[in-house]
Amino acid sequence: MKTIPWMASGVSEGERPDSLVPAPTGEVIELASFDDLYQAEYEPMVRLARGLVDSPEIAEEVVQDAFAKVFDRWGRLDQPGAYLRTAVVNGTRSELRKREVRRRIGLRPFIPPKPEERDYLLDALDQLSPRQKTVLVLKFYADMTEREIAQAMGVRPGTVKSATSRGLAELRKVIEQ
Repeated sequence: MKTIPWMASGVSEGERPDSLVPAPTGEVIELASFDDLYQAEYEPMVRLARGLVDSPEIAEEVVQDAFAKVFDRWGRLDQPGAYLRTAVVNGTRSELRKREVRRRIGLRPFIPPKPEERDYLLDALDQLSPRQKTVLVLKFYADMTEREIAQAMGVRPGTVKSATSRGLAELRKVIEQ
């Protein structure tokens, strides 16, 4: 386990929060502060959000909002990394719901990115159901386990397994078209 040194803040050994977060490399990092969490998780969370929404700007905005929520609750969180991931997933779901409402009531539509900025795998993912898309992005973009995905989405692990299987089958059909 790699330990990030504690910042010189006058916090004694017994007062440190037990804040652990998996690093993108797979090792577990002990977090000394919110800054450590931000440095370790910003890029992976933007990548995760980018997989769930189709705009890099909106993905960054969702991640910033999630970090703000973590910062507000920092002293009360046992697992800030897990809380952050859940906040990012919920933020992207909220953004997608807002778009759907705007579309239904005829407000200004979302303008997709220019063709040269498009990611064709993300376009294929957009054709899946929201649950299937979320499960596949969390599994393959964020490298989360089925248990972590179930916890982040608030569903059972069996639901994650079936959504993964059906999502991959549907994605194959979409890509073959």
